[in-house]
Amino acid sequence: MGFLSRIAATALTVAFVGGGYQYVRTHRLPSVRPILAATSTGDRNGLEHFSPAENLERLEMAQLSAAAEQARRSNIPLKIAMYAFTDRALAELLIKEVDRGTVVELYRDGEQYENEKRNAARFRDRSTTELLRGHRNLHIRVKPASRSDLMHLKAWSDGTLLREGSANWSPAALKRQDNNLRFTTNGEEVRSFLTTFAAIWKRPANLVIQ
Repeated sequence: MGFLSRIAATALTVAFVGGGYQYVRTHRLPSVRPILAATSTGDRNGLEHFSPAENLERLEMAQLSAAAEQARRSNIPLKIAMYAFTDRALAELLIKEVDRGTVVELYRDGEQYENEKRNAARFRDRSTTELLRGHRNLHIRVKPASRSDLMHLKAWSDGTLLREGSANWSPAALKRQDNNLRFTTNGEEVRSFLTTFAAIWKRPANLVIQ
């Protein structure tokens, strides 16, 4: 390409970029950066994520850490209803967050809770729920064990964000099995979960672990 051709091409590029900038400014188009940021941190707008194609444990931990900080700033409990819970990395994350001041209310299914305790005892270890005991900001209640009346929810909310899906808190469920996670800030969905959680948390028959 000749010298004059290069000058012409450069001028055309500058004009195109300048015109695009003027169009965006005039029409007040949203910046692409927040969209890219939302995607890179785990979509908070209702899209679903699937394992094993995606490592849901990594996504879960990132969102849960952010939710714990949000709950701490808002001075409200982080509310968690989890059917199966054997992922020790998530247990350690909860311990770290409650020790920093986040209040957590954790609701468990009784049959799973008992199974996890028995399995841990076989290996002379403690279950993940037992690991959480003794931390004053962490409150645990368990629905009485029943094979015909499970607490099968796998969801949590910081009051702004709702996590739900098929994935339990186990390494297999989050990384190897066919499962999904979904995060949404839809106000109606968040309020519906919080109302449901308040009702199950107050059941008279619940076992209060701490």
